[in-house]
Amino acid sequence: MKDIKKLKVALALTAFSASILVISNIVAVKLWDFCGIAVDGGIAIFPLTYIIGDLVVELYGKKLANYVIGVGFVLNILAVLVFVLVGMLPPFGDWGDQEAYQAILGFTPRIVAGSLIAYVFSGMVNNFFFEKIRKKTGEKHLYIRSLGSSVIAKIVDNVLFKTIAFLGVLSFEDFMWQLGFAYVASLVLEVAMTPLTYLLVGKLKKYAIRDSKSPA
Repeated sequence: MKDIKKLKVALALTAFSASILVISNIVAVKLWDFCGIAVDGGIAIFPLTYIIGDLVVELYGKKLANYVIGVGFVLNILAVLVFVLVGMLPPFGDWGDQEAYQAILGFTPRIVAGSLIAYVFSGMVNNFFFEKIRKKTGEKHLYIRSLGSSVIAKIVDNVLFKTIAFLGVLSFEDFMWQLGFAYVASLVLEVAMTPLTYLLVGKLKKYAIRDSKSPA
């Protein structure tokens, strides 16, 4: 029974991670104005992927954490293919929302490509440095490995995503403001949610199944 509960927790974290990526890709098509800075809507939810990623690598180790990234990548490719396929189907009668559907769920190819590439590479960078720091800290000082790995991984994430998705779409000045804001804002959000990370790790620690080769 205990092993079943551990499996359920792992499956739930995997599902949340993949779902958040799908949602963030959909809402990223909207650019909203923050004090004159163009910000994509994905920032409203995407930082949660780092919290979930930290939970997975803390509880289960880097190997499973990278597997979760792979699952999220595959599921999002499937979502994109379905959205595109449905968009290609001829609209019925006088249904007049085909253009709206295409604008939101048809996705901008650059946004999808940038998001998925950044997700995979930044996630693996985060897991790598998280485990490197864990070797030094053991089970103590979760915030050091959580935030320390994110400082590096978020550089990879923001540079890859913003460059692929928005470079040339926005003016260079707006692009640089967006890049800088997204990096700082995502770090601030993660710092603000650090107590939540501690709470969840404390609640879920009993369901941990770390690889025997992972650091204690």
